[in-house]
Amino acid sequence: MGTTDARAGNAPGPVDRSGRGRRTGCLVVAIVAVLALVGGLVSGLLMIVGHMPGDSLDTVWEAPADPAAAEHGNGSWPVGDVLVRSRFDAVTGYDVRTGKQRWEYVPPGRSEICSTSAPDDSVLLLVHGENVAATRTEGCADVTALDLKTGKELWSGSRKASPEATAGGPVSGAVAAGGGLAVVLDTWTDGDGEAVADGRKAVRAVDLRTGERRWTAALPEDCLPFDVGAAQRRVVAVLSCGKEDRAELTAAALDPATGALLHNEPLDARRPVAPFGVRTALVSVDPLVVFVRPPYEERAGTGTFFAFGADGRRTSRIESSGEHGKIVADKPSKVAVDGERLYAVAEFGKSSTSSRAVAVDLATGRFAWQANPGRGDAVALAVHDGKVTVLQQDRGSFTEELYVLDGATGEELDDRTFSVNVDQEDGWLGGFFDRDGLLIVSRYDTEGPGRPFVVYERW
Repeated sequence: MGTTDARAGNAPGPVDRSGRGRRTGCLVVAIVAVLALVGGLVSGLLMIVGHMPGDSLDTVWEAPADPAAAEHGNGSWPVGDVLVRSRFDAVTGYDVRTGKQRWEYVPPGRSEICSTSAPDDSVLLLVHGENVAATRTEGCADVTALDLKTGKELWSGSRKASPEATAGGPVSGAVAAGGGLAVVLDTWTDGDGEAVADGRKAVRAVDLRTGERRWTAALPEDCLPFDVGAAQRRVVAVLSCGKEDRAELTAAALDPATGALLHNEPLDARRPVAPFGVRTALVSVDPLVVFVRPPYEERAGTGTFFAFGADGRRTSRIESSGEHGKIVADKPSKVAVDGERLYAVAEFGKSSTSSRAVAVDLATGRFAWQANPGRGDAVALAVHDGKVTVLQQDRGSFTEELYVLDGATGEELDDRTFSVNVDQEDGWLGGFFDRDGLLIVSRYDTEGPGRPFVVYERW
């Protein structure tokens, strides 16, 4: 019996010859395959609509819609933990994380904001005045310094109105903030601050936070300032020098401590740039890059960039059109300077035009790289901490994507898909910033109500 029990204990169990085991295994494989297929479809759909974790951007907050904006006094900037937006009738500060309005500054009386400086040391300079749209000979005569942390006025003063600073048109370079200075295009003044009878325009500097007088620049007798800019190491003025039909544009560097003229170089010594009918813009002060738009072609985005070295001598002349495509400089969000390079949105092709982000070396004017991730069109870019962030619209699906590129090489570092529409609303992109994991978009809507800020985060 014991032997029998032992054989029974070692005997094999019953064999399943019905195929149920094989069917169970096949069923498991089929279920896994279906789940994988569904998962792939869901992942693909989430990526398309911008809701794929690790690949997406989603809205953090949107500022309430405000009325239509006039086409002057507009600008937007991240300043610490505040987002600042200027328009013709007010300047407003929002908390960057929550969107809560912190403060609002409305210019006194019926003044309208004509233009602003870029902020420096949390201070913004406003050029404003009354009857701006009604006359081309008055208005835009007041300058106010605004503390962007509190929205409080620091000081206010007057200057002589000039034709470039009236009629509500956006004025590039009427005021500049940098290196602790507020630099203003003004009338020529004597030692007591009184205007000289001939009313020649000059460059005047005051303390950025107190408004106390620092200096008035003694410019060459046959030169008039077009634009001014300021940074920690230099004050710059774009001048028109010479008489009548022999006048040309120059770039002058002024001592930030005294206003003394350090050097004054033609924008192009071989091919003089005439000042008649053109508009100039200081794209960057340090390094110095001056953009000149030719007459009657502003809307086409054409023009020339002139770059200068630390010694004040011109290093390169970069035409809008070249091997880098056609640089479209019609919006602030399409051109940026950082370190040794100019970054821009450029168009390529003739019959079927596409747009990409490009980089051009400022020292040589040579094309450095172009980026064309995916199959969309670049519509805006921002440069920060050596990285170039590009907003791109897919031509097939009209979805929008975000690409982060290495500023030195153009190599792709990150890409994301938006879950919402960014660039298809009415109006135009006024600002585009990538800060601390947040993407900040500012808009100006001239036809109707629009949201001044929308903030997105990566997830």
